[in-house]
Amino acid sequence: MKPIVNKHSPLNILLADDDAIDRELFIEGISHTGITYTINEVENGEQVLSYLSGASENPDLIILDFNMPVKDGRSTLKELKNQDQFKRIPVVIMSTSNSKFDIALAYDNGANLFVVKPDDFKELVHLLSCLFAVFSPSLHLLRHHN
Repeated sequence: MKPIVNKHSPLNILLADDDAIDRELFIEGISHTGITYTINEVENGEQVLSYLSGASENPDLIILDFNMPVKDGRSTLKELKNQDQFKRIPVVIMSTSNSKFDIALAYDNGANLFVVKPDDFKELVHLLSCLFAVFSPSLHLLRHHN
């Protein structure tokens, strides 16, 4: 898929979600946060790994849905965190699941954050604003460290 670019894009995000509407809402939501970004979209874990293998540089952040076809987010996360070239990429799980098992599994396998997808657009924008307020400084440091 063609990347969506917000001019002056310092933050490179890989968005993995099989639901096109959820991806559209995320992109619309992030446009309300004031950050500058590039978003590349994929629909499943196989596409995450394929994208990363072919990319000239790693994304600054991966937003990963847990419930996807072909290769789900659970196995994708585990595989990412077991590969030296990808294990330092921050991964935020955004899922409809609020299962304690899924949350524990995500953190056990190296997720940096697990959040339940909000039902309301204003909540999504607030969540994304908080997410980038917390992660942006670290993401910039990681980029310059690698």
